[in-house]
Amino acid sequence: MVTLKFNSTADIKVPKQLVNQVIGQDEAVEVIKKAAQQRRHVLLIGEPGTGKSMLGLALAELLPMEKLVDIIAFPNPNDENMPLVRTVPAGQGRDLVAKAKLQSMTMFKNQNIIIFILVILAMFAPWWAWAYYSKHGSVVAAIMTAASLVVGMLVLIGFTLTLNLSRRMDNKIKIPRVIVDNYRRKQASFNDATGAHAGALLGDVLHDPFQCFIDPKIYIKKDISQAFSLQSMKKTLDNLFIKHKNNIIKNTKGYEAIFLGKNELFILGETNGSVSPVEVLSCNRQNYNGRMIKLTTSANKELIVTPEHKIAVNKNGKIAYSEAKNVKRGDEIISKAENVIIDEQDIINTYDERQQEQCKLYYQYLDIKTQNPTWGYKRIAKAMGQNIGKTRWWHAGKHIPVPIQTANWLKEKELLPLKIDNPKLPLIAKVLGATFGDGGIFDNLNGIFLSSSEKSAVEEFGRDIENIFGLELNENSRIIEGGEKGHSWCYQNTNRNIIRFFLALGAPQGNKTKLALEIPNWIYLLDIYADEFFGSFFGGELGSPKVHKQKNRLQTLDIAITGAMEMEDNRVNFLNKIKRYLEDREVYSTALVKRTTKNEKLLLYRLLISIKFDNVVNFIKNVKINYCKYKKEKLVSAINEFRDLKKKKYDELIERGYGAENVMKLLQLTPKSLYVVLNGERIA
Repeated sequence: MVTLKFNSTADIKVPKQLVNQVIGQDEAVEVIKKAAQQRRHVLLIGEPGTGKSMLGLALAELLPMEKLVDIIAFPNPNDENMPLVRTVPAGQGRDLVAKAKLQSMTMFKNQNIIIFILVILAMFAPWWAWAYYSKHGSVVAAIMTAASLVVGMLVLIGFTLTLNLSRRMDNKIKIPRVIVDNYRRKQASFNDATGAHAGALLGDVLHDPFQCFIDPKIYIKKDISQAFSLQSMKKTLDNLFIKHKNNIIKNTKGYEAIFLGKNELFILGETNGSVSPVEVLSCNRQNYNGRMIKLTTSANKELIVTPEHKIAVNKNGKIAYSEAKNVKRGDEIISKAENVIIDEQDIINTYDERQQEQCKLYYQYLDIKTQNPTWGYKRIAKAMGQNIGKTRWWHAGKHIPVPIQTANWLKEKELLPLKIDNPKLPLIAKVLGATFGDGGIFDNLNGIFLSSSEKSAVEEFGRDIENIFGLELNENSRIIEGGEKGHSWCYQNTNRNIIRFFLALGAPQGNKTKLALEIPNWIYLLDIYADEFFGSFFGGELGSPKVHKQKNRLQTLDIAITGAMEMEDNRVNFLNKIKRYLEDREVYSTALVKRTTKNEKLLLYRLLISIKFDNVVNFIKNVKINYCKYKKEKLVSAINEFRDLKKKKYDELIERGYGAENVMKLLQLTPKSLYVVLNGERIA
């Protein structure tokens, strides 16, 4: 610590230069000095009171005088909205403006003198003519006087026109304006400015040349009163540029931009982590010839963008942005608005390319038919370049592509588009979670199923599907008994529309050991969705708990899944998501381990849940277990048995003279769990 010796603050010498008066910002001071020397820009960021304004003043003080300039704007005769900006040495700006004003005044002064003389002559010309020509007779004198009077009137009219012309010239001949005036300044000026928004101070950005894409479909509405619809971005832009063709801003590199009117176009955008309508103020387009990146989601959605294009990704349940070139395999891309989970296109994407192509043609047919209601199927086929046989069936309302038939069936069930406020979503999440556990979708898409050792579990699964889709009892379904001793059951539903629905939602298809398991983003939107989803998964993959044979602890409580060798990263990531879900419910894990199985190509991954009394109690109270009453009952029985063992051990230690606090530590109990143990409270 440095000790300063002074009687009062008057004894402290204040440096003359402002930069030397800054205390506690040594690094910033050095940056300011270098910036002044090298004529660079500086960005100062910090809390109020840290010295940003003072450093700005210091920078202005350090700038060399000989390099100060005045900035002047001259009128542009070709475009009054684009003035000609010039720089001149400091102090010369005012001189140029003064000279321009003097020159203008001199020009108009000389003109006025000439005009005044002409007016005098015009006024006295008739009197002179009469006096001069009277000697030639009164008739001649009268004619010449009249002639001089007419000439005088013409001169006066010319005088008036000249005055008007002078006024017009005065409007066109503008005096240059000094934008930055450094007249007699000893240092560079410092202007403290602020703005209500970024564009108020720095100007609105019309175009970011690095944010380009190949025609995605996005949710758009043309008017604030309209609903959002999925439309082609390219088509929308093309129509807007046609509409505003007389006001397009262009440059020599092919860049085009337009300003939109108020409430003309809205898109769904992200603000502070939520998706909401955003008004579009300007649009732009430019041809691009360079490297592109194609991103493909697990649902076969594609987006082709430039490497620098920002992509919305899910980072720990929050929306974050990453450049396309930095997006890695396994990143969760947010591909649509939060209010719509799946739509018609998602259903279509579950079919093969041939079926998807048929859907595109059908939509093309519908567009042409809508725009041209009087056209027959032959004319539509010709416009499409297709065989008339296809459009003939469509014209008759027959042979509609299968994916669209599926979408229409789901629309009738009020399940498409599926929105986050759909009252059936908790039940849908419950069924979907089971497909990640002991259920799934057959590889050949012949059915959706759930296997269980409990007949009641598969019966409940079937009832849930029936309730979701409004089916009759056992419609398109069956329950099969299996196993060597008849101790396993399997529910199957063969309705292809139901299968495609859950496939679009992210249900795994085929052998799950070879599939990447991805939890859909919408599961995290509400706790009830997550509880039902994970509850069904736990019903299949939670290890059956029991008290150890030595009667002193619980057996390991864990969640286990298998996966092929190449799925290791995916499985670890999947279990980590489960871990975070449990932590949100005050249930904590101790480790994530893996081991080989009898099948050398598969690995077993286990998330070990802490078997401390409090932790297991929280698991029972805060975590659901669906489609497996046996596991829930066994866990409740085990924890109650364990409670009794704790009570017995507590009494033994107290009798041996241990204090209550020491006993609590030895038994790894908290005051809350000790209360449960001592009162014999049943845990359910």
